[in-house]
Amino acid sequence: MGNTLYSKNRFKKIDITDIAVKKVRKISYHTLSSEQNDILFDLARIVLLTSKEKNQSNEVAITIDLDNIDNGWGISYGDEHGVDVCSDTISNHLLLTGNNVAIIHNHPSTQTLSIEDIGFFFRYARLKFMVVVTNQGTVHYIMKDDDYSYEDAERLRQECVEDLTKESSVTECYEAALDFITHCSEVGLYYR
Repeated sequence: MGNTLYSKNRFKKIDITDIAVKKVRKISYHTLSSEQNDILFDLARIVLLTSKEKNQSNEVAITIDLDNIDNGWGISYGDEHGVDVCSDTISNHLLLTGNNVAIIHNHPSTQTLSIEDIGFFFRYARLKFMVVVTNQGTVHYIMKDDDYSYEDAERLRQECVEDLTKESSVTECYEAALDFITHCSEVGLYYR
């Protein structure tokens, strides 16, 4: 898995339409300012447009430091099942040096966070928000709250994946992710 965000899609890939891009709703992210909310709204649409126009509706990830937006943002291109965020120099730099880093990426299916997304999210202390936009325009996100504990979150993740093997079905992996999401508030994570 390495530094790749995988979205083993539960459903077949859905091509992005202009309607899907318009369906992306502006949401109020927990703890963010109005300006930061506007930035994430714009980037969610940019992810879908970029995926549609430049990557055949496959995964695209944008990385940004919400506390220092003047540093710009990085963009990574993947395939139907994942994207290597760290393959982009700017994204990698932001993950290692940023203060309030967010990754916004699309899933070619209707799936929310994958168990691989969750593992990637823990790996980087500076990564505070992970946003998933489905190819149909639905937005999901997870963030590290003030009482977030890496040890507790990793323990919960391990509990959720303990029955998975390399032969586990995509459905079983997705159910493990949903189980994690159901209990993530217990370890200082906020999901919407």
